[in-house]
Amino acid sequence: MGELLRFTIPVFAVGAIAFWWAGRRVSAEVRRHRWIKFATYVVIVHAVLLATVLGRRSLLALLAVIVLLGLWEMSRATSRLRPLVAAGALITFALIAAGAIGLATEVASSFVGYLYIVVAVFDGFSQAGGQLAGRTKLAPSISPAKTVEGFLIGAASSVGCAVMLRRMASLSPAHAMTLGAIVAVAGVAGDLAASWVKRRAGLKDFGTLLPGHGGVLDRFDSFLTVAAVMSVVSYS
Repeated sequence: MGELLRFTIPVFAVGAIAFWWAGRRVSAEVRRHRWIKFATYVVIVHAVLLATVLGRRSLLALLAVIVLLGLWEMSRATSRLRPLVAAGALITFALIAAGAIGLATEVASSFVGYLYIVVAVFDGFSQAGGQLAGRTKLAPSISPAKTVEGFLIGAASSVGCAVMLRRMASLSPAHAMTLGAIVAVAGVAGDLAASWVKRRAGLKDFGTLLPGHGGVLDRFDSFLTVAAVMSVVSYS
């Protein structure tokens, strides 16, 4: 865990500076919301990493909780949709959840921890980058807050993180760069898919369990999707 903390603490310190800089011209209420979200994110990231350090059983137990809560949230959201659309969303989520759990049963917990860090860096820096430099909307009809600039900053950060920590997963620089790119593409795809469901259901968030983030799926949609994609890549 000490090695992980030597990475996460500086990264979150940089993130805190970025959030402070981006929040200079927003209202006090928006600034407070952002800091609550940031602090909650710090706790979530280290809770997941602790589970990976404790071993496969702890990791699978955590994933089971995430999946069950996510299924409950998705069921509530899709109850507002037409039956065929709801069935498609639930089946897609079930496949993604199965893929994520399958990955955790097949690879070392340290690899899942490595993957989660890369996803977390992508999520964090794409949001901070969007707030600092975002100009061009990425998918305005689905998620108006996401920007092309934020995605590119997040993607560059995820590739850099994947390469920097590649020894955790015993990857070559080229393989680590590829993984970082997969994380960026799959992560934003999962996030946009979840946003599409929420938009069709008329919801802002999937729930209220995580302060500043919303529901469990609001925080773990990217990671579950990335893990599911990596399970396919690993098995192929």
